[in-house]
Amino acid sequence: MKVQRRTNLLWGVVFLGAAILVLLGAFGVLPAGIADLVARSWPVVLVLVGLSIFLRERVPFGSFIALLLCAGLVAGVTVAGFSNRATQERNDYQQVIDQPVGEAINLLRLQVRTLATDVELVRALDSGGMTGQFEGSSESQVEVVYIAGDDNTATLTVTESRPNTFPLLEAMGRGRLTLELPPDLPLDVDFNAADGAVSLNMSGLSLERLNLDLTKGDALITLPEYQPLGSPADAVLGALAAREGQISVYVPPGVAARFELNRGGSGQEPQYDGTLYNYLVGDILEARNFDAAAIKLRYVITAPRGLITVTATGES
Repeated sequence: MKVQRRTNLLWGVVFLGAAILVLLGAFGVLPAGIADLVARSWPVVLVLVGLSIFLRERVPFGSFIALLLCAGLVAGVTVAGFSNRATQERNDYQQVIDQPVGEAINLLRLQVRTLATDVELVRALDSGGMTGQFEGSSESQVEVVYIAGDDNTATLTVTESRPNTFPLLEAMGRGRLTLELPPDLPLDVDFNAADGAVSLNMSGLSLERLNLDLTKGDALITLPEYQPLGSPADAVLGALAAREGQISVYVPPGVAARFELNRGGSGQEPQYDGTLYNYLVGDILEARNFDAAAIKLRYVITAPRGLITVTATGES
């Protein structure tokens, strides 16, 4: 009787893949992040052996089902590992920001782009320029670019990026950025963040415009008692958005504010002082003294998944 030899294509695929990874690593082609992930994931091969033996005689295509289950296991553990690391603050990488601003500059455009970073913007004690510091993981890199134009305006860009396409798991973590802004210089602030707790304390600043787009996290904004010079009194001065978090806005007593709300499907009613604000048709909060006030500020607030709170400075 002729005995038919059984072969398992699965193990051929597994050994071929392992050989390719070893070869790429030997030639230095494999990115460090991928090599680190492979080194951490090799025990799953034992799980694959056990599952393939257990399922082979019991389930059609059992070996390939085992392979898919193990691939899902690796993916799930990887996501959990990176998510856990992303919540831990790191200070392996530090970048000091010290950018002077020319005396002839009459408008500074500040553009800030961050990733998984908590941010605080505050008023500086002097008018010497822009100072601050970033602390984070070695998988973050901060670039500061200052460009002065011929029209007596300047643009300062602070950008956080990832130096490696495939980051090392052990090097991942949250960062912290603090910036001190010059008080006497008109400012146009454009802030974009992927994830983090953001505090923009504009009190005491000459804020002309403010735009905030925060994908994940909570935002706290304190508006200044300042009437922008470069915009009409009834102009919208910017958009404040927290896509997956709540947003709180503090308004000084000398300011009459009008907020156009975009609550999406949150279903959460805005919190405000009814003695100070009218809740108008169209989802608008407007100060009761808006028409007669000397300082009027208008903003659009977007929080489709979180609570919107408007509080007068000094209230708890």
